[in-house]
Amino acid sequence: MSMKKFTKKMLAIVAAVAMTMGMAMPAFAADPSSAQDTKNNAKEAYIKKTYNTEVKKEMTFTFAATQVKDASRDDLVKTDLTCDIPNIKFEAADLNSGAGTYTKLSDTAITFGTLEEAGKYEYTVTESATTNPVVTNNDYEKLIMSQAEYKMDVYVVEKSGKLEIDKILVTKTKNDKGDPDTETGKVDIGKNDSNGFNFTNTYVQEAGTGETPDPTDPDPNYTENGALKVSKTIDAQGETPSDSASFSFTAKFVFPEGTDAATLGGVKGNGADVSLTGGTYEFNLKHGQNMKFTGLPVGTKITVTETGAANYKASASFVLNGGTATTRAAGKYHEDLTVVTDGKLGQKTNTVDVTNTYNYVPTTGIIMNTLPYVLMVALCAAALFGFVAFKRKKVQK
Repeated sequence: MSMKKFTKKMLAIVAAVAMTMGMAMPAFAADPSSAQDTKNNAKEAYIKKTYNTEVKKEMTFTFAATQVKDASRDDLVKTDLTCDIPNIKFEAADLNSGAGTYTKLSDTAITFGTLEEAGKYEYTVTESATTNPVVTNNDYEKLIMSQAEYKMDVYVVEKSGKLEIDKILVTKTKNDKGDPDTETGKVDIGKNDSNGFNFTNTYVQEAGTGETPDPTDPDPNYTENGALKVSKTIDAQGETPSDSASFSFTAKFVFPEGTDAATLGGVKGNGADVSLTGGTYEFNLKHGQNMKFTGLPVGTKITVTETGAANYKASASFVLNGGTATTRAAGKYHEDLTVVTDGKLGQKTNTVDVTNTYNYVPTTGIIMNTLPYVLMVALCAAALFGFVAFKRKKVQK
């Protein structure tokens, strides 16, 4: 064979191979196994847990899958097929970020028993009511369980004489409050960040109740200070504090994720129900009075401001979670003072102490705060008088 013929034949072979590969590539790209769709074509299912806690409470959550065997439904296989969902445990190491909201996927996929019949199996997946440790809801702590429900359809097919799971589809039917889910369509069940097979729980503890809240034996600091205590003192600079002087305060509360003002039975001030407007409450205090708030969860962000009062200058000290006291002071008399901004209430003592110094008016009728200005005017007047007298004396000479 001549070299020319050989070259032509080789080029023809190369062209044929190229065409074959070109035709095969689209089919390869369309192969679902090359890019697994974990929402519509997943063969494994992973479950996800979102856990809200501000006190790093370790917790293990369990789940249940109940097989649907409705006799009126011809589309379902009625043969028993066990379904085991792995637990999800949050340990101290998982909660060290202090984020308040944590998410975790199950380490392993949901497993099924021995496959005996091809067809569609349906399960209702919920969260088990029992956790470890068990939390008995009371006045000081509460574990808000997820009421979410999912419909899980498992399709079993026979391939090469063996039964295997072809795909698993999961649809959310109820949200975490137990209401019908407003979103439609399937959720992602893969081991990835997009997983939507999720249950959300919240552990909440009242602020100030100590590291181990006990409704039968309240922490002494809680008995004294509640979840937050705001106190008022007047420094009258040696005089008797006025009984009539009243000071206006505004407290703003931003509740942790998964909680609100009603979570722990409602916010109270000195034992009375408190009505919040946009998370804000206004109140007044006189000398020696205080406002003791209860029903505020640990992790609640607080902002406390005293409105400036005529002839008074405010200073304050606040303590959060039993820590070191922080001081604040207004720059001048009759000025508002924001004592704490977005401070987080903790398990231990939370207090705000505000002192107002009175601008003492002596018997001369001159307010001490304006005395320097009065003296300056007097000195100027004296200088002017001296200058005029000096001029007059000079003219007479």
